[in-house]
Amino acid sequence: MIRSRIRRAGYTGNPEVLKDLYFDMDEGITLITGASGSGKTTFLLAITGVLKHLLRGNVSGEIALDDIDPLTPKGFRRIPGTIGFVLQDPEKQIAMPTPWDEVSFTLENLGFPGKIVERRTKEMLGRYGLLDKAYTHVEELSGGEKRRLTIAAAIAHEPSVLLFDEPSASIDPWGIKWIREEIARFASKGYTVVVVEHKIRYFADLAGRILVLDRGRIVAEYRGGLSSKDINRLLSMGIDARLEISVSKGKELGEPVLRLNAVDVGYRGKPLVKSIDLDLHRGEVMAIIGRNGCGKTTLLKTIAGALEPLAGDIELRGKAFYTPQQPDYLFLKLSLEEEVRELSKKTGIEMDELIKLIPWFGENRKRSPYRLSHGQRKWLSIVIGYSYSHDLILLDEPTTGLDYRLFVELKGLINRLSKAGTAFIIATHDPRVVGELADTVVLIDAGRAEYVDKEEAVNYLESVAGVVA
Repeated sequence: MIRSRIRRAGYTGNPEVLKDLYFDMDEGITLITGASGSGKTTFLLAITGVLKHLLRGNVSGEIALDDIDPLTPKGFRRIPGTIGFVLQDPEKQIAMPTPWDEVSFTLENLGFPGKIVERRTKEMLGRYGLLDKAYTHVEELSGGEKRRLTIAAAIAHEPSVLLFDEPSASIDPWGIKWIREEIARFASKGYTVVVVEHKIRYFADLAGRILVLDRGRIVAEYRGGLSSKDINRLLSMGIDARLEISVSKGKELGEPVLRLNAVDVGYRGKPLVKSIDLDLHRGEVMAIIGRNGCGKTTLLKTIAGALEPLAGDIELRGKAFYTPQQPDYLFLKLSLEEEVRELSKKTGIEMDELIKLIPWFGENRKRSPYRLSHGQRKWLSIVIGYSYSHDLILLDEPTTGLDYRLFVELKGLINRLSKAGTAFIIATHDPRVVGELADTVVLIDAGRAEYVDKEEAVNYLESVAGVVA
């Protein structure tokens, strides 16, 4: 049980991120949604005591998790054994070098006996499809595999309160199905489960209650489903509450820019995907879908020239630029203005022309690119890619963690650049990218890549995830 009587909560310099949050969360699943910056993650940090004790923030009011007061030092020390907390960014949660070490570390810290640690670690890695990579270094895991690892470590001790911050981020539909099943299983055993999520269709059917945050306050509460009026209201607030994904028609394409002929891609001489035959045209947006670890990122890196193909021929007419899942890897300077100036210097594009591609440049010019919002950092990475290559940009999970408003804006940027002739290949699990943005779709499965119909691809991704419209 969670009891929130938060009057105010926030950070140094921004003390009122949360305001007047008075409610209880009992057994079962509560889904909390809201646009980026609405206070969802801050709420999770507040109720666990992390905001007050580790981040030196301020929390006024009362909070109880079961019989624990996390705002007191004594209560805060009991929190790790009571909750399981899955952060939005796996990179910021994983602490150990291998999956086995990560899961066992949680159990050992809580004092579990050695035999139980070994048995539970093996069980959790098996449940989340990581047992065959138990001793693989975490840097060699895909983004989705890292997400599954953080969940396995967070629930290994079977806590009574489970907190999930954007659990669908970076994970494939098969992983989402597993998460849905796990969340439902824990709820059925009487646990309190809180899910914070932008893409609420993945969990709306499981939740007994949906709370909507806006500017730190609860502005709406829903039970028993959403009406069309409710969905439209949530969309206007930047929340993707749609239960079905629309499918757009592909556009007329330009001349060929890329051809792959019988290409094998992989690492250390071991192919992940064999005999790839692809043709890409100027202005075309191609979505690459498939399970985590199937070879999507490897294919993008091979096209970009970061990896050598193991077999076959790649014919690229122009330049290609790869933007990774973590856009921060591309930034070089400590302010947005310096970043754009350096980009102009390196590419020869006038700074004014680059600024036109960044509508929020003015109010953020002195801000560090590392401190931009998640969506703004993704946006900047695409502008960087476009600056280096007007021919082909390779995007790795560009919509992860974006709310509906940011997704629409990012979609507009990609459409704008593609109409100017730039081609895109997007590795994605997001059915919105497949249905609303892509012209063509390629599925990688069992080591092979093949073209698939857009509508069939959307339905496939949604059905695999267990989503029922």
